[in-house]
Amino acid sequence: MLYNCNAFQSTKKDDKHGQKGYTLIELICVLSLIGIIGLISLPKISYIHDFHLDSISNALLYDIRMIKMKDMSEPKKSYQILLTDKAYQIRYNKGTMPSLLRKVTLDSHYRISFSHPNVWFNANGTPKHAQTITITNTVTGKNHMITINPNTGRILLYE
Repeated sequence: MLYNCNAFQSTKKDDKHGQKGYTLIELICVLSLIGIIGLISLPKISYIHDFHLDSISNALLYDIRMIKMKDMSEPKKSYQILLTDKAYQIRYNKGTMPSLLRKVTLDSHYRISFSHPNVWFNANGTPKHAQTITITNTVTGKNHMITINPNTGRILLYE
């Protein structure tokens, strides 16, 4: 069986001056393809901050719903979320000693705004305060709002 050994050699031919290289048209085509690929991938990179805002908002929403369910199912313990500008803590009181269940710290690009620093529910699932918690991305200016309705106890996320 014979193999063509010339198949692996360079396909560029010598021009009449004995120089090898690429033509201007070939370079323009390659640079335009690199530009098109860059333009397609650039919007996906800018959505990273939006993805983190979504994940932070959903995590806080699920944690608020969790303490509501825990307050309803375990009335002897009192669960609450303590909000700050850059973090929130999930705490519970069993008797007289408060305990920290979990602390979530936000990145430097995100901020939490609220009207009351504590979120807690009674045994019926009714919140102590009606409030809207706003999570803001300080880089893009986008925000998500979590609203707690005092009449129904519903917890909603608005994007």
